[in-house]
Amino acid sequence: MHIILGLLSVLGAIGVVIWRIHAASQAAREIVDAAGEFANLPRKMRFRHKAGKRGVDVIDDPREAAAALVYGAARTKGDPGPEDKAMMARRLAELFELPEAEASEFLARGAWHMGALNDPINAVNKLADRLLREVGREACASLLAVMTETADAVAGPGAEQARYYTRKFAERTGLR
Repeated sequence: MHIILGLLSVLGAIGVVIWRIHAASQAAREIVDAAGEFANLPRKMRFRHKAGKRGVDVIDDPREAAAALVYGAARTKGDPGPEDKAMMARRLAELFELPEAEASEFLARGAWHMGALNDPINAVNKLADRLLREVGREACASLLAVMTETADAVAGPGAEQARYYTRKFAERTGLR
């Protein structure tokens, strides 16, 4: 009988050790998960910050903001055609000193941002303030020239709106 009791106590001790090892491994797994979540916290916070925004508020690159403004200048006269987009991409490539393919990508993102708006004129103030703060008045003057050229080159009925759009940008950046 004492042998059976000894075996049962050894089995019980082994069971307790196994249970404690299992609990410790589960705790270690939870610590690893918490560390992974803590490591992702900055990315998660950036996403939450951007998720609460929409339209042009999401733009964080000045080149993308400039491309959005150029596309908006063309869009005041109606939806630009493929030739108009190619001309805008060439002008942006010259302005940014980038390959035309890369400038085309900026233009596509700018078009996406401006396409989400009913009235592209509403975005001028936000983007003009951001550009003035980030790149300065001289770069804004160069951008105004591209915007004016684009607005003049694109065919469409909204010539007065296009002039208002570029005038609003010029006034907001202190160029007029």
